[in-house]
Amino acid sequence: MTQQDDGRRGELLAKLLDYSATHGLSEVSLRPLAAAVGSSPRMLLYFFGSKEELVREVHRHARDVQLRLLADTIGDCADRAEVLRALWRWLSDPAHHNIIRFFFESYARSLHARGGAWDGFGEASVREWLPRLRQALGGSGTEATLALAALRGLLLDLLATGDTDRVEAAFEDLLRAL
Repeated sequence: MTQQDDGRRGELLAKLLDYSATHGLSEVSLRPLAAAVGSSPRMLLYFFGSKEELVREVHRHARDVQLRLLADTIGDCADRAEVLRALWRWLSDPAHHNIIRFFFESYARSLHARGGAWDGFGEASVREWLPRLRQALGGSGTEATLALAALRGLLLDLLATGDTDRVEAAFEDLLRAL
């Protein structure tokens, strides 16, 4: 692939992630997906090989974006509570709800996937976040595991119910517990 191809592929990945965050990837075929991102099915196949590989790449790109945001969010924080508060602010921000929904859709699908496009997504997302959280929190692996599980559970609750006050209060209880 040429440098120009790499640039176009990167642009397509960003557009595909935006589309996926709003519409998901489960049920869409290549033709409408290509049209939605200003491309063609032939070009998507050129850049990604197959729809399955396209989905894998969008997942990888989504995780990379989240990891960069995680690093940026917690990079300047002084203590554990500040780290978790900054992270929670980003994760619970309504502007990010679509990407969080896409994450959970992919995570849930990965629990049943055996060799498909979603295979390994959930495990990879845990493997990628835990070391960064452990470093940011300065604690043990079990504290990072607890924090990650609690944050994800609170996010699911928030997305399902929209009860911001109750979930925010639960988050504050989590901070005190950690």
